[in-house]
Amino acid sequence: MKFLEYWIYLILSISKIFLFSLYAGTHFSFSFFVLNLASIVVLSSWTLLLNRKKRNWILLMLLFLHSTLLVSDLWYYRYFSDLLSIVLLSDITQMSDVGGGFLTLIEAKDFLFFADLLFFSLFLFAIRKKEYVVTKKTKQIYAGTGFVLGLALVVIPLVISYSNEEEWLVGEPISNMREYYQLGFWGYHGLDFAQGIGSLLFDESTLTKEEEQRIRKVVPDTPSTVSDSEKPNIIVVQLESFQTSVIDHQVNGQELTPHLNALKKEALFFPSFYHQTHEGRTSDAEFITLTSLYSLKSGSVYTRYAAENEFDALPELLRNAGYDTAAMHAFKKDFWNRDAVYKNIGFNHFFSRPDFPDEQDIGMAVNDEDFLTTSVELAEQLKEPYFAFMVALSSHTPYTIPDNFEELDLTGYEDPLLKGYYETIHYVDGAVGTIIEQLKQKEMWDDSLIVFYGDHDSGLTQEDSEMAQEMGAETKMELFELDRQVPLFIKPPHSEEGGTVASVGGQIDIAPTILDIVGITPSHMLGESLLDEENNLTVFRDGTFRYEELYFEPDLTSPAGNGSCYEIDSGQEVAIERCSEFIETATEELHVSDLIIRKNAWQQIKTSE
Repeated sequence: MKFLEYWIYLILSISKIFLFSLYAGTHFSFSFFVLNLASIVVLSSWTLLLNRKKRNWILLMLLFLHSTLLVSDLWYYRYFSDLLSIVLLSDITQMSDVGGGFLTLIEAKDFLFFADLLFFSLFLFAIRKKEYVVTKKTKQIYAGTGFVLGLALVVIPLVISYSNEEEWLVGEPISNMREYYQLGFWGYHGLDFAQGIGSLLFDESTLTKEEEQRIRKVVPDTPSTVSDSEKPNIIVVQLESFQTSVIDHQVNGQELTPHLNALKKEALFFPSFYHQTHEGRTSDAEFITLTSLYSLKSGSVYTRYAAENEFDALPELLRNAGYDTAAMHAFKKDFWNRDAVYKNIGFNHFFSRPDFPDEQDIGMAVNDEDFLTTSVELAEQLKEPYFAFMVALSSHTPYTIPDNFEELDLTGYEDPLLKGYYETIHYVDGAVGTIIEQLKQKEMWDDSLIVFYGDHDSGLTQEDSEMAQEMGAETKMELFELDRQVPLFIKPPHSEEGGTVASVGGQIDIAPTILDIVGITPSHMLGESLLDEENNLTVFRDGTFRYEELYFEPDLTSPAGNGSCYEIDSGQEVAIERCSEFIETATEELHVSDLIIRKNAWQQIKTSE
């Protein structure tokens, strides 16, 4: 059989993509199979023109490269439910400090991606003496036919999509996964690489009049105003990997978060509050909270647009209203470009690792109790009124904690990551209790606006995980809420009692809510106050959204606008028409946010006024 080794190569290559879909739980239809096989043929048919020895070595190398990229995508997908992108190269220097967390994504079965290298090598060795003669013309016919047929199978669906003006192709895609399903594995990575190179070679940063009108339609130009009322001090604490599921939860009869549970009597608690982070995780949570814009579909704003863009951010608005502003983060000053970002968005001061006690670390930084209590002391030194933004870190993956900090009896639990998570969450809750008591003793509690919120999920919420089983999360709605809900506590100034607020919202609504309480009207924010009478549309990076009692999940394998609509309480799928009127609004908010960030729109709009 002519080119037997090439046919074996094709079988092994497409099998790898099927294995990726199997491990990641992604869609793999017959049309997707044809698309990926055609892409592989387009990229490799040229090897048929080579002599047999060279071709075999190149095919072996291509299998290795294919396996390496696939397994890297798999590890990344397990954490972010997304694929690698060329823009993530800007994040590589930040990964070494959190590498322990990524090691938990590796499973022994993943090395099956490289098993074909051994099989193919043995196969090539076994047929090394088998001779067959192929003429140059035959090589050209096979290579040319393969390339043309493969290219046709790749291009024809794209032409059809373009002629139908499908949003993912003619517009601005809001999800890498939609491009993956429409272009295939190699098509997605090829386009991503081309776009990355194109962004370096071509300047597309000028905002057009049509784009400005598009932004203004979503974010009307309202003047920023500041009331004459007395301005309270503001303290905002971001809690690492903190899920709502741990609030009021007990393990072996022990409360995981006794202090936050008790806080519900003194502060407003928002049980239907969600994190909206994506690949930037903690940095996304900060960015969304401070700017009321969405995360990017690839990478982090902190590493891609750190020091130059105008965001009309919360600290800048507060500074303009007379606040002294400070950020506290007990790690390296330049970690995820925070030194540049914080300065750019309006923080007067940034206190990092050298400003905190050199006490026992938990995970990557000084323990949260020392961090938070020292942060309060630093806040005392600020000019009133002040805004202090504190980023806690002790409950960061991989959830390691020194033995002397462990307090829980976790008998019966098997997953070491879950046990570590519960221990670190319990410790952080104790640190929250300490700072609350400290603020009360220093008489800083009553007249201050104080906010505690979780930045993102634990990464342990997958279906059939020990956490999901313990929490009884089985349906799509239950798994969604386990994964996306994070706690939000707001203690308004001079508030004597707490309560539960039913408002649905996300991190994009925190800044507008804070400004609403202190009497400042922002001009440029996508979010809405959680304390007004309006229902908020809570949108996630892939176009998923929550609105009132509804939840919409887009079908990323089909054109934009398709998907499933569910009722939160019943978990039942309902008619898509109940969600339809909000689908375009959710997508447009993501598009406009991307436009504002990518083209530095606020600065250009201000300059043109």
